[in-house]
Amino acid sequence: MKKVGVNIAQELYDSLVPRWKAVVLTAVAELETEEKMTKVASSSSSLPWANMKFFGNPDRFGDFAKYGIPALGKSMGSSDQAKYKYLIDLGGGGGTTWSGTIQKLILPGLLFHHVTPTKDYIHDRMKPWIHYVPIAGDLHDLKEKYNWAEENPQVAKSISENGSKLMSHLISPEGMDEMYEQFIAEPARRAIKAYQPVSVTHPGLSWRDILKNLEVYNMGLIWTCTGRLWGPNGLKARCAQNTGGR
Repeated sequence: MKKVGVNIAQELYDSLVPRWKAVVLTAVAELETEEKMTKVASSSSSLPWANMKFFGNPDRFGDFAKYGIPALGKSMGSSDQAKYKYLIDLGGGGGTTWSGTIQKLILPGLLFHHVTPTKDYIHDRMKPWIHYVPIAGDLHDLKEKYNWAEENPQVAKSISENGSKLMSHLISPEGMDEMYEQFIAEPARRAIKAYQPVSVTHPGLSWRDILKNLEVYNMGLIWTCTGRLWGPNGLKARCAQNTGGR
């Protein structure tokens, strides 16, 4: 029954979201390990190369085990994950968020990062084969990359250390300043510089010309914000409406 269930899951592989593809790869890995142990008739235990499962409500995932699909695993905190040589983050339904990627990258294990067209800003600071090992969107190369890491432990360790150093820097005050400048301040400056509004009432004038001569062009301020204050519901802006503005 277990082998039949795994074979059916493999046939459906291409139609699954990445998170479920990972579950199928785990099922295949566990089945291969069990068959290998049976053939050698060994009493020693051997771990599958992959362990990528959901955690949570047993009623939701527990029945899959009857058909050889180990969809349900146990929850792991950072202290548990820190004990492993390899970690993976996944997109798709139930996958890893950007915060999860950061948490895993800073841990000692080598991160297999799931590369997809959808990304977060932090990914621009992460470089493949320098801070992480890239994995294809459909996970078809995951086992190959795992084998590479096993055969090149020193290089894998160096990549893992680079990733940890990167995250340690980015969460420092200096690193936060860098990211603010790169992802917020500089894009805002470019947008402001590129903004070229057209004046319908005064064609040929720039917005700077009009702001310098508000009274001449019969224009005025509508709202004036002078600062911030703490109110009963937290921080608020202190603003006053100018009824004479247009």
